[in-house]
Amino acid sequence: MSAKLVASETFRKVAGHFASGVTVVTTRAAASDYGTTASSVASLSLTPPMMLVCLNKESITGQAVLRSGVYAVNVLSQGQAALAQAFAAKGGDKFDGVDYWHGHLGVPLLTGALAHIECRVTEKVSGGTHTVFLGEVQYAAAEEGSPLAYYRGGFGRFEFSRDDAVYHDIRQRILRRDYPPGQLLEVDDLARNLNAERAAVFYALTRLTGDALVDRDPDRGYVVVPVDVQASDEALEARCAIEIGVVDLTIGRATAAELTELRRRLERMTPFIAGDHFVDIASYLEANAAFHEYIVSLAHNQSLLTVYQRLSVKALIARALGSTPRTSFRAIELQTAFTEAYGNGQSEPAKNALRDYTEFAKQYTRRALRSAGGRV
Repeated sequence: MSAKLVASETFRKVAGHFASGVTVVTTRAAASDYGTTASSVASLSLTPPMMLVCLNKESITGQAVLRSGVYAVNVLSQGQAALAQAFAAKGGDKFDGVDYWHGHLGVPLLTGALAHIECRVTEKVSGGTHTVFLGEVQYAAAEEGSPLAYYRGGFGRFEFSRDDAVYHDIRQRILRRDYPPGQLLEVDDLARNLNAERAAVFYALTRLTGDALVDRDPDRGYVVVPVDVQASDEALEARCAIEIGVVDLTIGRATAAELTELRRRLERMTPFIAGDHFVDIASYLEANAAFHEYIVSLAHNQSLLTVYQRLSVKALIARALGSTPRTSFRAIELQTAFTEAYGNGQSEPAKNALRDYTEFAKQYTRRALRSAGGRV
């Protein structure tokens, strides 16, 4: 005797108690853009990197993915509920009034999303009313922020505020150099001194390890990463070498959409510097890192991008600068010179601008490190 299946409506209500992130899955087929809101999305494998998306067989976007063989997962931020609702609707031009660009695989990437993951379909499986697409990740990028959540039929936000507060507190203490280089950071000691939950401290240290401000020593535990002039110079020179190589590979080949996105990332830095002062150093460093990572991504080479990301230039510069308010608008001018030269297909001026900016960054971080005793 077979077991009786639960009613569809009952299952829908019960399954709604599982909180999930919200994404918009997009693709492009026959010169048209398609997109639909989806929460049935999951990372499937790290080696090779793979993503799983589940789309209704009647979905126009799902049918377009079948034809194109590519898709992107746009992970929405907590302020994009209206975007999620728009892409969940049937019919009409869902991209009307939406800010987006086309990524490396030609698929739409939504501006303001927390992450973009571009995939090539390697396998598809039928499951009831849906098609499950298994995609090998070709390109991926993420930015700071909080995700949009879906729970019991409505959009909202995950409550990360307490954990985030502990993370930002410890991060600021490291940048202020309250903790000397190489200092051991004990979870229990920090929890007691900061009057925080142990789990929140552990979350903060794990995240700071990803920021390359803290290292996980297998014998000692979490320690503050030391930075000196040699480490700073080598990281900045390595970044410059990679970016010059990207210029050689891509000059004159970037699409109009890629050049627009490069300019957009440049413009995001500008509000955080006023004259010779940082308005918001953390936001500037975040925008600066996104700009330079996008330069490397123009090569459409995931291995090269991975090598660049391992340099952890953003964390190194943040550690070197600490919380100093002083800077120079020259940084923006040099990066603007690169963007203009690259956009005009001028190889040597673009590479010279990268060299000049690297020398500027080296001298600036050297001064900051010298004022802090040479090692932080």
